[in-house]
Amino acid sequence: MPDPAPPAAAEARAGAERYAEVIVDVAAAGTDRVFHYRIPPSMCLEPGFRVLVPFGPRRIVGFVTGITGTTDVPAQRLRPVIAPLDHEPLLPPDVMDLCRWVAETYACRFVQALRAALPPLVRRAAPAVRPDLAVVPAVDREQLRQARDTLAARAPRQAQALERLLEALESGQAAPWLRDLTRAEGLGSRHYRALAQRGLLRLEERVRPRDPYPEDAFTPEPLHEPTPEQARALDAVRRALDAGRHHTLLIEGVTGSGKTEVYLHAVREALRRGRGAIVMVPEISLTPQVIERFKRALGRPVAVLHSALTDGERLDQWLRIRRGEARVVVGARSAVFAPVADLGLVIMDEEHSASYKQDETPRYHARAVAEARTRAAGGVLVLGSATPSVESVHRARSGRVEHIRMTTRIGGRPLPRVVVVDMREQHRRGHRGLLSPLLVQALGRTLTAGRQALLFLNRRGFSTIVLCRECGAAVRCPHCEVALTYHRAGDRLRCHYCGFSRAPVSRCPGCGGTAVGYFGTGTQRVEQAVRHLFPGARVERMDADTVGGRGSHERIYRAFRSGQVDVLVGTQMIARGWDIPGVTLVGVVAADTSLHLPDFRSAERTFELLVQVAGRAGRGDEPGLVVVQTYNPDHYAVEAAVRFDSEGFYARELAAREALGFPPFGALVRVVLSGADPGAVTAAADTLNAAVRERLEGAAGAEVLGPAPAPIARLRGLVRWHLLLKGPDAAVLRHALREPVAALERAAGRVRVTVDVDPHSML
Repeated sequence: MPDPAPPAAAEARAGAERYAEVIVDVAAAGTDRVFHYRIPPSMCLEPGFRVLVPFGPRRIVGFVTGITGTTDVPAQRLRPVIAPLDHEPLLPPDVMDLCRWVAETYACRFVQALRAALPPLVRRAAPAVRPDLAVVPAVDREQLRQARDTLAARAPRQAQALERLLEALESGQAAPWLRDLTRAEGLGSRHYRALAQRGLLRLEERVRPRDPYPEDAFTPEPLHEPTPEQARALDAVRRALDAGRHHTLLIEGVTGSGKTEVYLHAVREALRRGRGAIVMVPEISLTPQVIERFKRALGRPVAVLHSALTDGERLDQWLRIRRGEARVVVGARSAVFAPVADLGLVIMDEEHSASYKQDETPRYHARAVAEARTRAAGGVLVLGSATPSVESVHRARSGRVEHIRMTTRIGGRPLPRVVVVDMREQHRRGHRGLLSPLLVQALGRTLTAGRQALLFLNRRGFSTIVLCRECGAAVRCPHCEVALTYHRAGDRLRCHYCGFSRAPVSRCPGCGGTAVGYFGTGTQRVEQAVRHLFPGARVERMDADTVGGRGSHERIYRAFRSGQVDVLVGTQMIARGWDIPGVTLVGVVAADTSLHLPDFRSAERTFELLVQVAGRAGRGDEPGLVVVQTYNPDHYAVEAAVRFDSEGFYARELAAREALGFPPFGALVRVVLSGADPGAVTAAADTLNAAVRERLEGAAGAEVLGPAPAPIARLRGLVRWHLLLKGPDAAVLRHALREPVAALERAAGRVRVTVDVDPHSML
């Protein structure tokens, strides 16, 4: 008996009218709603399909969010779907529901949330997967060799094509790809088509997988037996998985306590129960080692999602997950949207990291999205960190999440010894060098002993400011209200916000004076200083300037881990997650870089960065030393960090936040208005301010701060003003903004309005 037809096909054959509810891929004020399209009788569609639809005079991509048999739109106005773009729905229902939640929570358009959830290539009006041509031998290799020899005289190019095919077959490729074989000079597809006509081979259409981390590149490695603390954390995860309902755990483990091993066991437990898992890391620089650990330990397909992959690789990884070929996903922030079927576990390593907050629309925080997703799936969310966010600590203390502590390092290794160097005192003594005598001596001892060192400075470049000594003006970006940074590599002044660059100056652009000086310190200058002090040392640098190329994160990581690099200088990319046994020294060149930013989270960021980078030392058999250079040794964030005193820091920080009504004791929404016309921006800010204040009148505890120029008052050529909404209920603040923001968007395109719910940067 034949299988029953799908409901959609049965309805189509019965002649019932069906309409597709479509969100079009246009992020404009009037398009954030469902549009109805007629489904032709022969077309089978489901929610989750991408479709090509007419939209005004254009043909654009849309996403089917529902199928209905009724619509309020008059039949004569309904246009038909042109075509589905894929053979299967790309968006599963749970991810679509999650996108609706993101759109509502972060005050963005639905299609913007959908874009965040999908790989970039699916926005084009073409099938997501295009088959490639594989060259499949139709005879055995001996017959191919005979044919090559026979054709050598009368068809030399075909003989050459056979030689290329034989080389590929002998290297282990069962069916080489035609594009690869025709890269040789003089060879084209016509030569292989001629061989196919001779019956020597076949050209078959196949989907070509693009996997940057193939399974056979990793040797399987068994999991370690958990320590007592790891076993206690793992038992909590098992209980939560067995309960079959949403549960959040915060694992606060000192650096080196083995949190990753807990994650590995936890993912295996989820897989045993038939459920999928997502593992997130905050920095792309961490993904090579995490991927390696998971692929070695789990011995099953693990998919990878992060922005360093090519668009094609991201699409292929995403499709593997969607089809159920990969049940575990390792990736950065956007991996929270991965279409994992029957999701049972989400792990956020280094959950405190600001990298989990998206800095463009939709401005979501992956932690909140993960919480919403596991709640809907009845899954378990594991938050792990040595320095949990203030918000997570508050939730743990109030009993809203389970709190597991891991207080000892693997093997009972001690935390590193921390020495503070007061740079004010160094200055009084006449020392002007970047590296204090104590740090230089420690670095010399480390190199002599054949060990490795990390030098941390969260500023890239060579000189962070170029200043005229006569008029006091800094050389600034013409498009942004920021000083240019001198980069010795390339000998350029660069803007770290818009990318503008220019040649170095010998005269002040303002007063014309010649007393131009280069001040401040970046990672390039630290690298130069180390090379000068220790000419025999192998020095490498890791920052945004050195990891722009494909595979550069992994190259630097592997070189350092294998001992090919003695000293690694870097920004926050090296501050978290790295587990290198050979590192016995960590030097913090300037502990104060984030301490005085106009941001209520500046103390928290300073504390977590110092604790995290200090934790890279002493993970092997030898004890570690951390040298912290600071001009603010008495600041409570610095004092707590050098003592690894998390309890003292959180007590002080929570008290300050509560007094001010800042998160986690209240909600914040920041609105930034920007445009080329200063008058238009100011007027729009005043209009929005008046409308929002009127709507918040009577809302208990709600207030509006501003409007005022943003701390960076001009960026990429646009003038910027901002308002800050503060209150106990984020939903009330969002509701007060919805109509005034929509009205501004409808009224004038000259001013851009950006809404940032739960902002993590006030600049």
